Amino acid sequence: MADKRHTYSYPTRIEYGPGAMKDFASIVKETGLKKGLIVTDKGIEKVGIAGQLKDYFTAVGIESVVFSDVKSNPTEANVLDGTKVYKETECDFIVALGGGSPIDTGKTIKVMATHDGPLEKYDDTKGGDKYIKNNMPPFYAIPTTAGTGSEVGRSSVITVNNKKTIIFSPFMMPDIAVLDPMITVSLPPKLTAATGVDAFVHNLEAFIMETYHPMADGMAKEAMEMCVKYLGAAVNNGSDIIARGNMLMASAMGAIAFQKGLGLNHAIAHGLGVFYDMHHGLANAVVLPEVMRYNLSRDLTREKYASLGVIFGVPNDAEAVIEAVEEWLKTVDMLKKLSELGVGTDKFAELEAYALEDPCCPLNPKKVEEGDVVGILKRLF
Repeated sequence: MADKRHTYSYPTRIEYGPGAMKDFASIVKETGLKKGLIVTDKGIEKVGIAGQLKDYFTAVGIESVVFSDVKSNPTEANVLDGTKVYKETECDFIVALGGGSPIDTGKTIKVMATHDGPLEKYDDTKGGDKYIKNNMPPFYAIPTTAGTGSEVGRSSVITVNNKKTIIFSPFMMPDIAVLDPMITVSLPPKLTAATGVDAFVHNLEAFIMETYHPMADGMAKEAMEMCVKYLGAAVNNGSDIIARGNMLMASAMGAIAFQKGLGLNHAIAHGLGVFYDMHHGLANAVVLPEVMRYNLSRDLTREKYASLGVIFGVPNDAEAVIEAVEEWLKTVDMLKKLSELGVGTDKFAELEAYALEDPCCPLNPKKVEEGDVVGILKRLF
């Protein structure tokens, strides 16, 4: 806590505002780089945003190649295929364009462009970060969603051998994060809602972590207020640039704040992603109220929840805040039952086993015991 030794880091360069993606091409041109690999997904490619970026590069004399074979829950195969394209086309930089999946994939392609496999070797839970050296190509990130905040983070989550695996190193951090609200306007309402709730949960879980980091706490609280204020507007009117811009910032702030850590909410959500390929933001939304109730028995957590009353316009009471969170989730159609989403009770034991092994689980402020996750899932069914 305040009497202990700590080290903090907020180094990412951020280019923010309408038109930032177009300006970014000229910024890259100034570095002398010649050819970039654009890592994206089929959806972003289909709506034309990848082609738009490619045109911006062409206009300033930079070649680019598009790699769009990225799944919503990216796999080792996606990373290795992208690395092969990077090497065979002789690119000298990488730019990830999309949500957390392309950005996480791009970060990991950056690693594998100069490091030997297998990818499992770099699993952070096994000390794999020590094998990642600062010899990687320049990497840039352009989010098209406001959720993961991966564009300012130093890790990626990749499914390796059917397990969500965290690859981490400060050297993986993007050189520049480009936050352009103009390119988020085409995101459909449901994805806008799901990614926005993901940003909120990042900030909330960071806020309740019992790690001494008042700067992150302040950022997390401010970002939660931004989510509550602007997500509904972004969902209901995708062309609202002010709402879109604020959600992009809240997302980035969440990823900076969660250097404190994430907890049980993410541990369960990761399992739902692996077993049911559920969108990560939706999975976080579904389990949020019951995980909050589960954590109430921790006095410090209860106090922190209560302090959020001002954000929702309710008394500074933890139970009132949880009820307000549920009402807020309803307004963006994110309050769902597991039974509505095709999750069966037959998988509860496996989901619990997965969550207990997830690296986020031990960081939860309340120690998670066997049977606790199944209990939460039953209440959500």
